[in-house]
Amino acid sequence: MLYLQPGGGLGAHEPAPGAPAATFTYDPGHPTPALGGRILTGANGVRDNRALEARPDVATFTGPVLETDLEVIGRPVVELAHTSDNPHADVFVRIWDVDAKGRSRNVSDGFVRLSPPDPVGKDQAGQDPAGQVVRVNLDAMAHRFAAGHRIRLLVAGGAHPRFARNLGTGEPAESGTALRPSHRTIGVDGRSRVVLPVAPR
Repeated sequence: MLYLQPGGGLGAHEPAPGAPAATFTYDPGHPTPALGGRILTGANGVRDNRALEARPDVATFTGPVLETDLEVIGRPVVELAHTSDNPHADVFVRIWDVDAKGRSRNVSDGFVRLSPPDPVGKDQAGQDPAGQVVRVNLDAMAHRFAAGHRIRLLVAGGAHPRFARNLGTGEPAESGTALRPSHRTIGVDGRSRVVLPVAPR
């Protein structure tokens, strides 16, 4: 279990109460691009993600240097205390393996499309609109994070064109014309965490 920490950290201990949240803005007019991953054309597969993590429309959280190898086998889960000023929003998350030279290579990722709450107060992703926790199931993985490497998590509002951009208006992506950005907040309060299926030693 790794908790999102203030200042872009990722660690085994829950952060202290009142830690400042992470924020970013997703603009469908300039959507966050897809880089690597399970796509058939273009920059697919495992890629160096440093250009992606440098963008202002993402939030990243990095763990300490690993003292020993860490083997992960199964489907990771990311839970985020996520809020958006626009209910029409997507959440894309990715786990990276960062080597000793700082290269960030994608290992596993996941995506959910949120929607406005229904009359009983839950949206289609099961999130509570009042300080909701969004749960994202990532792709299955079998990966060894080597000693000397670090684990990094990215949170973004999309990965275009792998996932059609969310226009932010509720209109269909293929025919809508209006665009509305969304301003995101990721709480760093113990509810935002990464659950890794660590293999027994």
